[in-house]
Amino acid sequence: MSLAHRQRGVALIIALLAVALAVILIAALLDRGELAFARTRNVLRGAQAVAYADGLEAYAAQVLIKDLDERIDTRTDIWALPLPPQDVPGGRISASLRDLNGCFNLNNLIVADAALAGLWRERLRRLLTALELDPALAGAITDWVDGDGNVDTSGGAEDPAYLAQSVPYRAANRPFAHVSELRLVRGIDGAAYARLLPEVCALPPGTRLNLNTATTAVLMSLDSRITPALAGRVSLDGQARWSDVAAALREWEQQGIVIADLDRRGLGVASSYFLARADIVLDDVPFPASSLIERRAGGAAGGIRVLMRSRGADDDLGFANLLQHDGMR
Repeated sequence: MSLAHRQRGVALIIALLAVALAVILIAALLDRGELAFARTRNVLRGAQAVAYADGLEAYAAQVLIKDLDERIDTRTDIWALPLPPQDVPGGRISASLRDLNGCFNLNNLIVADAALAGLWRERLRRLLTALELDPALAGAITDWVDGDGNVDTSGGAEDPAYLAQSVPYRAANRPFAHVSELRLVRGIDGAAYARLLPEVCALPPGTRLNLNTATTAVLMSLDSRITPALAGRVSLDGQARWSDVAAALREWEQQGIVIADLDRRGLGVASSYFLARADIVLDDVPFPASSLIERRAGGAAGGIRVLMRSRGADDDLGFANLLQHDGMR
């Protein structure tokens, strides 16, 4: 092979290498550009989602204020009507409000009134029974929050039980900050948690249970004789509009189930705590958001307060106020 021919071969190889390097550089620049574009888009969409969430929260507050004049709260009120999906630049939004006074407040287990706290603990045992769960779990849940250091004889657990686990930790010994803490309580596995989640929440201690919005299982917790059918007589398939507690319980009295006055404590027909849920989808990416809203009536203390906000998918059915509020730490 002649020298000129060999030189042409070397030149071709060098040219191919140069082209390959150029392709690699161009691909790297394009990839970096796409990454920068994606980051910028995500930041913009994130900011857009926050703005939509704030707007939907303000809308929820206005709806609750508009309903403030009502003496009762029911699932037929204006706040219970969901905001249907709305098309917005880049995606779609929708929203809904849920009455949290209709669920079992786990922090009522430690109200200051010892007799009332005992009543709520008995109701918790009945709720567990209604959900076909071990009622002894009520002892473990109570010990998780009570802070007295004494093990509940009905199945409780304090620090020694938790410290003996493969991953040791201590009992909280304070009010539930979020209902997901139940996953840390001894004896509550994934299946038990899934059953409890729709029925319980974590609110400041001392809230009333709204009989107009309570679920079937929560209504069954008021007396061991209450069946799902009898609970349905009070809930009226979600259409209940009882004007007071006596009117609601009169339905059971006609069936021979009389709940004593002392056992009626902690019950009501109005609500103060609501969960505002915003479902935001931008560029086919979900940006869920939730806000725990407190509504108070009358005087300077009246109005709307947002106690907590959450961004992203979460077990948002049971927020509690982590601020200095109503005795919570």
